[in-house]
Amino acid sequence: MAVLPGVREEKMRILTILAWLVLLPAPILAAGDGHHHEGDEHMAGMMAVKDTIPEEYRIMDRTPVTPTSASLKRGAELFRTNCTVCHGEKGRGDGPAAAGMKNKPANFHDQAHSRIYSPGEKYWIIGHGTKQTGMPAFGERLAPLQRWDLVNFIVQLPKEGTDDLFN
Repeated sequence: MAVLPGVREEKMRILTILAWLVLLPAPILAAGDGHHHEGDEHMAGMMAVKDTIPEEYRIMDRTPVTPTSASLKRGAELFRTNCTVCHGEKGRGDGPAAAGMKNKPANFHDQAHSRIYSPGEKYWIIGHGTKQTGMPAFGERLAPLQRWDLVNFIVQLPKEGTDDLFN
């Protein structure tokens, strides 16, 4: 059976395209979300936490405390004092306690992660903690203004050039 001119080239072109369609997504899928070690399991845990947060906190898309440089400075100090043991010195979820945790602490530089919870939800989580993730409650340790300063600080971390916030 004779092969028509151009058919062989067309088959090769189609096979090449199919190979790229199969191989190109592989590294992306293997990396998961790029920042969380647990991938889908971690995301499912985050969504389970979200379901426990009262509606009035879910809808708060900004903090009632303006994120001034003074608020960010106070938030950075509160972060250093209360959060680095789990979340790490730069907020990347790599603190000394993180190694022994089943559910890894949040990496606040991960933009996808940061969009999951509203500022109000972050405030609620800081105050109440979560059994699902092992996050302790700071509601009795930190006053409301302190928690909002901490939220202001955490919200800034996924943005470029935020390493100077730690100084």
